Amino acid sequence: MKPLNTRSIWVNLRLFSVLILLSGCAAQWHKSVGEEGARYAFQFQRNNTAPTSGVVMIDEAQLAPGDILFSADQGLASRTLRFSGNTSVSHSFVYLGEGKIAEALGSGVRIMPIQNSMADSPLLAVYRYPGLTDVQVTAIQAFAEQHLGSPYNYFGIAKQTPYTITRKICELPVIPRAMRHLCLNTMAVVQVSPFQGNRYFCSQFVVEAFNRAGAPLTKTPPEWVSPGDLLHMRADDIPSVIPVKPLQYVGHLRCQTSLWQGSCTLADAS
Repeated sequence: MKPLNTRSIWVNLRLFSVLILLSGCAAQWHKSVGEEGARYAFQFQRNNTAPTSGVVMIDEAQLAPGDILFSADQGLASRTLRFSGNTSVSHSFVYLGEGKIAEALGSGVRIMPIQNSMADSPLLAVYRYPGLTDVQVTAIQAFAEQHLGSPYNYFGIAKQTPYTITRKICELPVIPRAMRHLCLNTMAVVQVSPFQGNRYFCSQFVVEAFNRAGAPLTKTPPEWVSPGDLLHMRADDIPSVIPVKPLQYVGHLRCQTSLWQGSCTLADAS
């Protein structure tokens, strides 16, 4: 009988642990009440950008000012962000109305036609903050115009990178919800430590815009929030970042399957 190779076993265990951390996906018990009484199911975060009912294809005319858009492209940076964060999206931005969007890119905060994103992104999902008022929409538009040209928060992204990996410890399925949020907040305080400034990365810009409009998406500091975190703040999902109000699905301007997106099956029209 061959002796056990303890070194090989240790290496395999470490590799397995890394894979577990990278695939860490928050989960919790979900209660549903039907004719047969209450039922409980173990629900995981959903990577698909559509609800469980399927994709609804929309066009630009169905957007409303203040809508939040999520995208992913085929570039290396997008793929790296999606892999490290185990998420289907790598970018988020806000629709201003009249065919314009505001987003924080490597070149800084920009206002541009939404057609640019529709041409560049094979995946483009739209969610809406419920109850957004005209006054709040105007404030979001004013924030975008005021910060047009503000530089990109490269330092914030640099701090997000190790946090994206290590936070998986907090998001393992065995971690209870309250402990998960405490763990994430504690880790973010240590690794991200937000600061005030006029530099933004994409999801930070979106969260700050809603904060300034008096319609906060979450009480969590904007620099802690990734595009994937924003996506999971929707209805019928398991949030890593607690939303003030769950985001409501509007539809997809574009949809393409990928390792993370899974499928673009259309919702039943009936």
